[in-house]
Amino acid sequence: MPTIDEIAKLCNVSKTTVSRVLNNHPYVSKEKRDMILKVINEMDYIPNSIARQFRKNETRTIALSVPSIDHPFFAQLIKGVSLQALTNNYKAVVFQTFYNQTSELELLELLKHKEIDGVILGALENDWCKIEPFLKYGPILLCNEYHQCADIPIIGYDEFEATYKAVVHLIEMGHEKIGFCYDTPYSEAQCQRKEGYLKALADYNLPQKHDWVFGGVFNIEDGFHLFEQIHNLKDSPTAIFTGNDQVAAGLIKKATISGFNIPKDLAVIGFDNQMICQVVTPTITTIDTPIIELGQKALLKLLDCLLGNVNLEREVIRLPTNLIIREST
Repeated sequence: MPTIDEIAKLCNVSKTTVSRVLNNHPYVSKEKRDMILKVINEMDYIPNSIARQFRKNETRTIALSVPSIDHPFFAQLIKGVSLQALTNNYKAVVFQTFYNQTSELELLELLKHKEIDGVILGALENDWCKIEPFLKYGPILLCNEYHQCADIPIIGYDEFEATYKAVVHLIEMGHEKIGFCYDTPYSEAQCQRKEGYLKALADYNLPQKHDWVFGGVFNIEDGFHLFEQIHNLKDSPTAIFTGNDQVAAGLIKKATISGFNIPKDLAVIGFDNQMICQVVTPTITTIDTPIIELGQKALLKLLDCLLGNVNLEREVIRLPTNLIIREST
């Protein structure tokens, strides 16, 4: 590991000047500051106070990234991770990315500087090629997300199978025009859901229409807008897989006050089996996912990697899901 002395010699400046740059002291010329920062970056230098933590190899703190803590799914995921961390005498810090790529990379910088011991990514905002270089600083694990190439543990659900059985249920209820919703197009988990949707339609020789696929839906308000989109179609679906209980609830609310009968005029399926499914009228058919268990298993797997019980390598773990049939279908 490089030292301040080595940085100073390479830059032909004093240790004091390097220290001033590290502490953002104002009395260093821009030319010298840029030169020193370039060498620091190239040598992957870590300040001494943090380097001591690095040598000890332990902060007993892990970070969980989520897009937003106010989403019920991620709130439960945080609960599962945090409970298991406390049980194992670790601290869990939550980092909101708001679906922002830069924010995700800023979190990984904390791993690089050993302010945390490991990272659980509850979503994936960047291409894997930008994440992978940080593996040399500590273990990273994917949770509730998937990647075809990532050589790390991946814990989630069989998104393909869950969506397939949800769409088949709609088909068995007599629907032939079925819509599909997703949140972000770059999520491989969402892509697996779409593949499940398309496979179910193909297996039953049902039509696939671009107009029946809706992207960028995340919350209740998006569910309101989704109903308007469906209602304005000349040829609209009679059933829809929303992929999200919040979206399903918003859609049902807007449809009901607009005079639609759910499920007679439009059948609706959610995803995650949140409490809102049981308080909306009609109650929502959904896919049940063990979210707290997901968080607990993710934390335990990360600790196994930290403690050397297992190697940090690719392992795909899929927890089971169940179709919960209620009044909306």
